[in-house]
Amino acid sequence: MAEQVIHSIVKITVNPNRTAAFVTFSRPVNGGLDITVDRIMSEMQANFISYGILKEDIEKAVKQRRYDENICVAKWLAPVNGIDGSIKYFYKLDNNVTPIENEHGDVDFKNLGLVRNITAGTPIAAITFPTEGEPGMDITGMVVPQKPGVPAKYKVGTGTQLVNDGKEIIATVDGNLDYRNGCFNVDQKLVINSDVDTTTGNIDFIGDVDIKGSVFEGFRVTSKKGISVNGSVSGAELIAEGDISIKIGAINSNIECKGVLKSGFCENCKIRAGGGIESASYIGGEVFTDGKLIANGKGVIMGGKYTALDGIEAQVIGSEKYVKTEITIGNNAVLSQERDEIEKEIKTMEDKIDQLGKILVTLGELAKKAKLPPEREQLKTEALRNRLKMQSEVKKMNVRIAEIDDMLTLTQNLSVAVKRTMYPGVILHMNNCILQVNAATSHARAVVEGGEIVFKPL
Repeated sequence: MAEQVIHSIVKITVNPNRTAAFVTFSRPVNGGLDITVDRIMSEMQANFISYGILKEDIEKAVKQRRYDENICVAKWLAPVNGIDGSIKYFYKLDNNVTPIENEHGDVDFKNLGLVRNITAGTPIAAITFPTEGEPGMDITGMVVPQKPGVPAKYKVGTGTQLVNDGKEIIATVDGNLDYRNGCFNVDQKLVINSDVDTTTGNIDFIGDVDIKGSVFEGFRVTSKKGISVNGSVSGAELIAEGDISIKIGAINSNIECKGVLKSGFCENCKIRAGGGIESASYIGGEVFTDGKLIANGKGVIMGGKYTALDGIEAQVIGSEKYVKTEITIGNNAVLSQERDEIEKEIKTMEDKIDQLGKILVTLGELAKKAKLPPEREQLKTEALRNRLKMQSEVKKMNVRIAEIDDMLTLTQNLSVAVKRTMYPGVILHMNNCILQVNAATSHARAVVEGGEIVFKPL
């Protein structure tokens, strides 16, 4: 009986999701037909396999007669899922108040980083758009859809704007950058709902500052606009480009503003205000304003130095105890004081120049007799350099005195008005005139007439 002829058998297996196909083929028996590439290709076609066919792998497997092995003959093209969008913030999201450490490692416990100043146009965040990805294809030629990326979640807060085709969030105003309600906001006014103390640290803000409490000793508040304090200011410092308002009053503080200062009272304060000052009382301290100084309400000005380029109005100036109260009115009075100070400085510098001249003469005589040692030569060089420098400074100061003399020829129509009493102990500087008040004067206005200060009835 003849032996049975058995041909090589081809079997194709396809993954359930049609991502790959595998072939196995058996060894022929008794002269049966062996495996061929065409037989495998035909069987794959019968299984609807048309994409991702690994032709080289099939040919290699046939050539090597890799019987009874599971050989991959087709692979799909996997889809490329999109990348989710993202947002990169350039500032921390938390508003934690902690002491700031400088480059030397020292910690400033009064600088707690409560305020984050930001100017209009400054980037706050960069946004990356999601990508769509690319579709794939299974081994039967069917398209396999990809999963698109998801856009980043974010909100645009007040004082900010989405720009650059939605790729960037920037500040649209100058202010304080604050993260709240899930987004950054830029507030043009900084509201402190408490006192300025160890819980807040110093305040340095680009906009208006509204303090609901008080400002305590040793702390500083600065603003590029205005400052409003609902309480008091004690042993502190306020500096503003605009107006300053202190509801209760200020004690032992340094206050500067380019606008108007209004305070309930001012006691032992150093004050400089460009636009004028209004307060119920001024006791001690040193006060200067380019505008008018007004003592309203109680209207008391007592003790200290007060300079107002535009005049003073008060109820009472000085006190029954003859407390020294120095009043200076107008540019000419200020210029006269500056002239006196410059003349004193010139006298001091001329004395030094004379001393240096004597040193140079002495060293010159010694140099005629013998060569000076190095330390004496160095002394001679330094003396000559310092003498020339001081002589140059004296020339500049004399030029300034000449300028002041020219300006002092102008007469200003200014006055100091006292509605109740001006007491002895008050010294008035008006234009280039000085008057020491020796008797109590009531309901009067001090003016300059005939080159002297006189009182006129109100």
